[in-house]
Amino acid sequence: MRVIKVGNCRVEAAYCNLRCPYCTHLEMKSTDMNVDEIVSELDGCETVYIGGAEPTIHRDLKDLVEKLAEKGVKVTLKTSGFNPKAVEEVLSFVNMVVLEIKGDFDDLKKLSILIGLNEERTKKYLENFFKTLEAVRKSGKKIRIWARMIENYLDAETLERVMSRIGKVDEVLVYQYLSKPEWDKKVEYLSPPSFEEVVKAGKVAKKFADKVIVVAGGRRFEID
Repeated sequence: MRVIKVGNCRVEAAYCNLRCPYCTHLEMKSTDMNVDEIVSELDGCETVYIGGAEPTIHRDLKDLVEKLAEKGVKVTLKTSGFNPKAVEEVLSFVNMVVLEIKGDFDDLKKLSILIGLNEERTKKYLENFFKTLEAVRKSGKKIRIWARMIENYLDAETLERVMSRIGKVDEVLVYQYLSKPEWDKKVEYLSPPSFEEVVKAGKVAKKFADKVIVVAGGRRFEID
């Protein structure tokens, strides 16, 4: 598997089939590690988070999560949802799936900007996202929705519309977009929302999940 980083009970996979303009994962240095090497690096972890760019495009993902599950490790898998078949193959070995929503499902033009694909491919992304969501829901695994709030692209009103299509889930993570060099490259046409707007979105998310986590203003907290 091509990885950016393995350690601290996390696997950050390299490569992705989206081209989100704010993402630096595709620019980060990566190395090849076989599954046994990765499992060895995670020795002692009770839970492991597998994310990064996009884990599901790696053919040895199933082998990795299966070996972690055999060791009693609880696995959380983060994905864009673009590869429903790959997600289905690993569902029996994971405890939670984190599905990241990229923007307004009803505005293909804006959504295509946020994922860096043309509108035809954006339609395919949406189709596959809902196939993945259905598969995870049918499996009974926990679902967390991760929403990156971006001014004029994804706000509280838009989030409510998107979540109305997704339905009830176990958790929602509402994250304030910030163009900081350590994780996002600067994109002139994307702006961070205010702290208040992110909290407002978090309160909207409570309609759809009992647990809502907000990451904004340098803080991480739950909405009561």
